[in-house]
Amino acid sequence: MASKTGEGVKLIPYEDQYLEETFALFKRFSPDHPELADRELFEWQKCQRYLALFKGKVVGYMAQIPQTLKSRGTPVEIGWGATLVLDTSNMLVQTFAGTALLDQLTSHSTLKFAAVGIVPEIEQTHRRRGYNVRRDSVRMYARFINTARALDYLNKPSIWSLPLKIVNLCRRPKAPTDDGEIKSIDRFEPEWDEIWDRILSEQYEVYPERSADFLNYKISQPHKSYISCIHVNDKGAVDGYIVYRRATHQTKELSLIKICDLVGTKAAKIALLSRAMDYTFESRADGIVGLSSFRDKDTFRKCGLWISRVYPVVLPPEIEGKIHITFFEADLDDLW
Repeated sequence: MASKTGEGVKLIPYEDQYLEETFALFKRFSPDHPELADRELFEWQKCQRYLALFKGKVVGYMAQIPQTLKSRGTPVEIGWGATLVLDTSNMLVQTFAGTALLDQLTSHSTLKFAAVGIVPEIEQTHRRRGYNVRRDSVRMYARFINTARALDYLNKPSIWSLPLKIVNLCRRPKAPTDDGEIKSIDRFEPEWDEIWDRILSEQYEVYPERSADFLNYKISQPHKSYISCIHVNDKGAVDGYIVYRRATHQTKELSLIKICDLVGTKAAKIALLSRAMDYTFESRADGIVGLSSFRDKDTFRKCGLWISRVYPVVLPPEIEGKIHITFFEADLDDLW
């Protein structure tokens, strides 16, 4: 495929001959995310990639990650639009490159387009294409322990530091009352796939499929050290899992424990989140953050993650119901 668009911008599928140019684009126009230009991560990532060229030079990049959602029990093949990076030195070229890349994913892909965590500046672009920007489903949950770095990350004035410290002292996480057992694991077993699907179907209207293949691929991401645990209830049955790790924001110098994925009964989730919270304090991280359904707000708060913010998701109009996603739906687990 090779298509011409306005003002001499041409769209092509990614080719390895453009690797260095693509990495140069990442480094110059997305400097807050140096992991984008890591070759090992780039080769690990399973996705469809497209480039926008202007006079033979790479001026835009976007990827699409295939995934299966379950919408009220029915599988739907979607493609998460990911990592849109544009050369912003020429506004006209930037506009045409961005339009061409979005058109490819929304109008010419075999996958139904969706997007995780879009910025407000491009919301109207998606709406004009007939997509729904959903703010009724997913929330980001957090607790910040290092208040100075948290305020810098949130772009809040230092006057907020004292209230944050007081809240941290007053809102202690509740100790879980659970007779189950938490076990650390190195990999996920296929025999658990049906357990995850049953639990997800009981809790959410729309949710991403979880399988041993998917989870083992995600925790194999290069340069990452994941902690994976399962919960076994008092009857000896596996009824939940969590995956988390320490993540560092390169430019903000903020170190957070990132809850990458969480599935389980309510009791299992509380026990597993409490384990992650304990690790946050033990490792002296600046805080902890997770992404989940708005229905899980009470569960996260019980475990001390009392900050809650809306996380927008773009979905095609035919997907009805409130969706549940986690950080494992993001393109790369380092992106903030």
